[in-house]
Amino acid sequence: MRILRGARDDRGSVLILSIGFIVVCVIAVAVVVDASTVFLARRALQAHADSAALAGAQAIDIDEYYAHGASPRIRLDPNAVGGAVQSHVRMSGVGARLEAVSLRDQEVLVRMSDTVRPPFSGWLTPAGRHTLTVEAAATLTYRVAR
Repeated sequence: MRILRGARDDRGSVLILSIGFIVVCVIAVAVVVDASTVFLARRALQAHADSAALAGAQAIDIDEYYAHGASPRIRLDPNAVGGAVQSHVRMSGVGARLEAVSLRDQEVLVRMSDTVRPPFSGWLTPAGRHTLTVEAAATLTYRVAR
């Protein structure tokens, strides 16, 4: 067989395409793993903030409770709410940082933050970590039995 002049030699083209495809696949896997790591860390942090807010919403005024029982008259004890939230966070053993606890009417607001280091893109930021911040709220309410 005679090769015509001006014809291209396509040998090796499949190798280059294969290498390009492999690089794209590795990048896609790295992005999915990093996004999943951040998503799961944020979801766990949100669960901890929710449970801390619930612990704060259970810090009722004990004297009022013993005097009148469980009724809509019971209010949260402003002095006990912060301590209950801090105690819950400390006992849970979570490495997250409790940033703020506030009481508005009968609603406990909690803000927590934590850092996460994605396995692949962690080297892109100077510290290698990303800060996540979440907020949670819980309200003290009573249902009247009928």
